[in-house]
Amino acid sequence: MIQPPTAPSRAPVSLRERVSEWASDDGNADTGLGITIAPATHFSRGPRVYPTRFGLAFLGTALLTLIGCVNYQLSLGYLVTFTLLGLWVAAAVSASRTLGGLTLSAAPPASAWAGQDAAFTVRLHNPAALPRYGLRLRAHRPRSAAVTRFDLPGDGDLHVEVQIFAAVRGRLPLPRLRLEGRDLLGLWRGVSYPLLSAEALVYPAPEVGAPPLPAARSGEGSGQRRVPGQEDFAGIRPYAPGDAPRQVAWRHSARTGELHTKLFDAPASWALRLSYAELRGLDPEARLSRLSAWVLQARLQETSYRLELPGSVIEEGGGEIQARRALSALALCRPLTQERA
Repeated sequence: MIQPPTAPSRAPVSLRERVSEWASDDGNADTGLGITIAPATHFSRGPRVYPTRFGLAFLGTALLTLIGCVNYQLSLGYLVTFTLLGLWVAAAVSASRTLGGLTLSAAPPASAWAGQDAAFTVRLHNPAALPRYGLRLRAHRPRSAAVTRFDLPGDGDLHVEVQIFAAVRGRLPLPRLRLEGRDLLGLWRGVSYPLLSAEALVYPAPEVGAPPLPAARSGEGSGQRRVPGQEDFAGIRPYAPGDAPRQVAWRHSARTGELHTKLFDAPASWALRLSYAELRGLDPEARLSRLSAWVLQARLQETSYRLELPGSVIEEGGGEIQARRALSALALCRPLTQERA
C-alpha cells in the first residue's frame, strides 16, 4: 500500500566540484547487474586510499620522533619510530582491501514525494568469509549529510538505505555513491564511488489542508464511456422480435416502410472525476499538489475515480493500482506551455 509522505543530480559548477567529479569516476558503473568492486591491485577500478586525520597526526608524530632520534642518537627510538612507520604503511594495505570483492546493487523506493528524502535500498554482498567492519555509505554528488554506518558479515548480504533529497517531482536517478572502509586502527580509509542504476519516481507533494473531494462525477458531461441504458437516445437498429412497442421508432418506420427500434444508453458509471482543468486559479504545481492529495483521499475512502490531466487520462478505477497509476501520471505531467509561462 502507498504510504503517505511522512536533487536531482546537477552538473559540477566550481573547480573543486569538477576535480572531485574527475577523481571519483573510478569506472564502477552499473550495467543493470550490479557492481563488483575490483581488488586493490586494480588501480583504475579498485578502492582509492586516503589517510584519515588521525592517520596524518600519527604520521606527524612518527616523523617528530624520528627527528628526535637523529638529534640525540637514540637507538631504541629508531626501533620505535620505524615500527610506527611500518605499522602506518601496513594499515594502508589493510584499508585498500576493505572493499575489494564486494558486490552492490540498488532498488528504488516504493514511493517518494517531492520535498522529502527518497530512500533507495542498496544491497551489498560479501563473498569472502572475513567480515567487513565499520563501512560507511552516503551519496557523493550531491553530497548527502546522512551517513549510514554498518558492518557486513562474511559470506552474507545486507540491505542499507540511502536517503536522497527529492527537491521536485519527476524522475530522480540515484546519484554516485561513496562507500568507505577503514583499517582497524583508523589510520587510512579505502574509498570507492559506485554508480548504481536505480531511478525513483517522485510524486507531487500532496497539498496540506486540501479541501474535500469534489462533487463532480464522470458521466455528467459529454465524451464519457457509455453503456446501454435508458437515459439518452443513442440511435436505431432493425426491429427484432421481442422489442417493446414503445421502443419502436414509428416515424422512421413510416418513412422507410421497415420497423426499427430506438436505442438508448447511459454513462458507464458515476465515478469521481478529478480534473486538472477544473482547478482554475491555481498555478500548475499547486493543481498537481491538490490532485495528489485528492488521490490519497480517494484511496483511503476506497472511492473509484477518473483523473484528467493535460495530454493524458487515467480511466475510472480504484484501489492501490489505480492510486499508483494516478500518482505516476501526476509525477510526469507536463503542464501546457501557456500555463507555465
